[in-house]
Amino acid sequence: MGGFYLIGGNEEFLVKERAGNLIRSMCGENPEENPDLEIIRGDTEGERFSVTLDRLIDSLETPPFLSPQKMIWLKHFNKFEDAFAEKSTKKSPNRIERLSAFLKDGLPKDVVLIIDAIGLDRRKTFYKLCEKVCEESGGKVEWFDKADPKAKGAAAVLMRRIREAVSEYGKRMDDDAAAYLAEIAGSDAGSLKAEIEKLISYTADAPRITLADCREICSRSDETLSWEFSSALAERNPAKALELIPGIIETMMQERGASANAEIAIVGAVNSEFKRLAAIRAESARFQIPERASADFFYNLNEAHKGEKDSILLSMHPYRAYMTWCNVRRFSDKELAKAFQYILQANLALVTGSSDSRLTLESLVMNITGGGEKSNGAI
Repeated sequence: MGGFYLIGGNEEFLVKERAGNLIRSMCGENPEENPDLEIIRGDTEGERFSVTLDRLIDSLETPPFLSPQKMIWLKHFNKFEDAFAEKSTKKSPNRIERLSAFLKDGLPKDVVLIIDAIGLDRRKTFYKLCEKVCEESGGKVEWFDKADPKAKGAAAVLMRRIREAVSEYGKRMDDDAAAYLAEIAGSDAGSLKAEIEKLISYTADAPRITLADCREICSRSDETLSWEFSSALAERNPAKALELIPGIIETMMQERGASANAEIAIVGAVNSEFKRLAAIRAESARFQIPERASADFFYNLNEAHKGEKDSILLSMHPYRAYMTWCNVRRFSDKELAKAFQYILQANLALVTGSSDSRLTLESLVMNITGGGEKSNGAI
């Protein structure tokens, strides 16, 4: 049979998960009990890379014994940087060169080699050799890199991944629910997987996952609660914002310690949200956004301007852009300008300690939202 399988990238959780799944598909649910498989640990703390690679090379050069084939798994190898830095001479090639020489001769037909690795540089000649050998041997290269949150369209890519993961369980996820999950879990694959599994269990036989489901069951960090608070202000919903304040402060105190100024962090989150609203207001003329634009407008806009990188609006998922535009419309230009004045005043009050911090946040809520009068928005 034979074959070389390389699994790499900087998304450690997905690399390890995929390697484990591949090994189980080849060796059964308990791979350690399979006599054809030799596991060489590549992440043993305190063990030099040289010891690990010597063990791998010795295993590759040793033919199968009492078995028609041999499987070798270099498991979770994370010392490529050290290995590439090893000195080499013509008389004494380094270990990467010795391993490369073995691979260049072709992987034996009775050997299956699986390497999952963190930190392998794809620009290196060694990687390109591995890619070639994988293809020639009938194996495969699989690569898992973390999404860059600053890259254009990162949010849209992350939301698509979330919906695809949910669809594997035979469910659908609403756009606003996917946007919420993307915000609170970010691109961390482990956190996303844990949250999705909780949602699948929580929604049981329901065919779709809603925003209400996410808010009910997903882990609520201080960042998540601050985001909800900022969104409540952007929606001009004072009741919701005021209700969130005690929980945010308690969570921040638990996560950051009693010495942290939780209230200042909340005001910082509000400032970021209103900067986003102001930026989109500024882009409205450029993209000629109708006052009553529908969600379809933003999906079409995103499609029409593919490849453009200088827009905060285009960097957002179309549905998230639409929902943010709905909030932009709740404020006139004058009201947006006043919001920043209120944010500055709140920040100064918190920094100087000139007033009770809880009252400062409550005043910020009422000033920005207009209290009960404008809680339904200006739409």
